Amino acid sequence: MKSSLYNYYVNDKDNVIIFNGLTEASFRIGERNADVFKAIIESPDKFVEDFKPFIDKMKGDGFIIDDEFDEEEIVRKKYDYIRHGEEYMVMILSTYQCNLRCWYCTQDHADSWMSDETVRRIKKRIEKELRKDAIKHLSISWFGGEPLLAYDRVVEISRWAKEFAEELGKGFGAVITTNGTLLNRKRVEELRDAGINYYQITIDGNRETHNNVKILGKDSAYDRTIENIGYIIEHTHCTLRFNYTKENLKPESLIKDLDEALSKENREKISFLIYKVWQEKAAEISQVEIDKLMELAFNIGITPKLAEGGMCYVDKKNFDCIFANGNVGKCDNESPEDRNGILTESGDIEWISDISAHRSILEYENCECKDCRFLPLCWGPCTAKRETMLKDNGKIVCQFDNKDFQMSRMIRNKHVNKEFSKKKIEKENC
Repeated sequence: MKSSLYNYYVNDKDNVIIFNGLTEASFRIGERNADVFKAIIESPDKFVEDFKPFIDKMKGDGFIIDDEFDEEEIVRKKYDYIRHGEEYMVMILSTYQCNLRCWYCTQDHADSWMSDETVRRIKKRIEKELRKDAIKHLSISWFGGEPLLAYDRVVEISRWAKEFAEELGKGFGAVITTNGTLLNRKRVEELRDAGINYYQITIDGNRETHNNVKILGKDSAYDRTIENIGYIIEHTHCTLRFNYTKENLKPESLIKDLDEALSKENREKISFLIYKVWQEKAAEISQVEIDKLMELAFNIGITPKLAEGGMCYVDKKNFDCIFANGNVGKCDNESPEDRNGILTESGDIEWISDISAHRSILEYENCECKDCRFLPLCWGPCTAKRETMLKDNGKIVCQFDNKDFQMSRMIRNKHVNKEFSKKKIEKENC
């Protein structure tokens, strides 16, 4: 027997989180006993007589493996499975315009709208992909800009796609990422009937801070968004994504405002995703405040979740990003004017430029990721980062400037999410 190559030991206050990257099994142990547990896992043959039940448990969870077990081959298979999958994922940017101007947004909000011809070509693309035997599910992700500025397009395409998938006996799901200000009860019901079964809506702090970021004339963007979330969770699930910085991370006032504004009914349908604004440095964020926010959110009945990282959706083989003007890319952060690909009248994509996401990172000879012990956690840099690396350096390098710290944070997030999921189940069973 031997220890897995993908065991990680992360210090967390007075504890150590022991985590396996392949199985994602984990447990927390007191710091004083951590060295003993680590010694058993790292040298199982020495302790098998005295600790056989524990070693058997560690084998079942992947921390300990047989000598002949090839974990690197399992990593490659897992990478290919995640990357390929059995669903066709299409992100549609119905417009690049937005009714708000959030300071952290990366988009220039070009005046781009979807024509009837682009709608026809999108339907052709979906039809062509969904008729493939290997594709079992269609997943549409509405994005922008603010997608609900083109509300009629969202309803039209979603309704058609849902009916077409059902006709073929394929699965269907649709998610929309929106600031929530353009919804109302009637629209939420219409979108439900069209197949929109998941929402992601951003929040930028407590009521005052949110309204200072999302300025909606004389109205309160916060009040309108929270009211619309109430309509959403009558029917389906909503992720409330808190975009945090070190300035707006104020757990008590943030949760106080949510608790006062949200109806207590259906709160179990709200996931509270705590997500760092990309401009902010992770090392400058107080973990104590994050932990406090998690507990307070859980206490008012919404499910907190930390960002876990992993493979970016744009790296999946069966993924397209279609802009309102009919151009196609592999990343929604690209400009809609960059003609990486064109959606043709027949529903095919004519690729103009080489897109690195068409290739697996494991296919590159000069790629640091293949030998990295953290590969099962991050799966390498996304397509946009890879293209920059290849252009600047001729090789793919680590995307992190402080890999050990950032991987430790990711591992901790994964384990904490599991702990809160377990607490939620226990609470529901009480």
